[in-house]
Amino acid sequence: MPHPLLLVALLALVGAITSAIGAWKVRDINSWPVVEATVLGHDVSLASAAQHRRERDDQERRYLARILLRAEIKGTPIESDNSGFDGVPSFTTREDAESYVNRYPVGSSVTVRVSPRDASIMHLGDNRLPWGRIGLSVFLLFASLASLGLYLNRS
Repeated sequence: MPHPLLLVALLALVGAITSAIGAWKVRDINSWPVVEATVLGHDVSLASAAQHRRERDDQERRYLARILLRAEIKGTPIESDNSGFDGVPSFTTREDAESYVNRYPVGSSVTVRVSPRDASIMHLGDNRLPWGRIGLSVFLLFASLASLGLYLNRS
């Protein structure tokens, strides 16, 4: 069996690469085509453990704020929601989730960004960089290099 430090270094490196790939896929959101979409409806629901991996008995409940959207892209009507590439926004209180969905009344027109790879992926909200994923990638890369350094120093 490999040394534990070597195993940690390898697993952290795999995690860093996976996280970096995720950040790379969404880096270009600011260049996605912009279209007008109509709000068809919205829903606030309690997240189940399958929908939100952080949901456990000892943690706060999370409420999902889903907004249903319809846009016409190249003459084809597309229906989607605000899950985008990161999933539906979640909140710690039902009131916060309801406040979020109430900003988008049914029938209103909103501006969304549409993925050029898959028109059913619509981003509703501010343009942004995936700072969380970038930070996770950097942290895991540091953990991998530190573990590898400790392993090589001990050998």
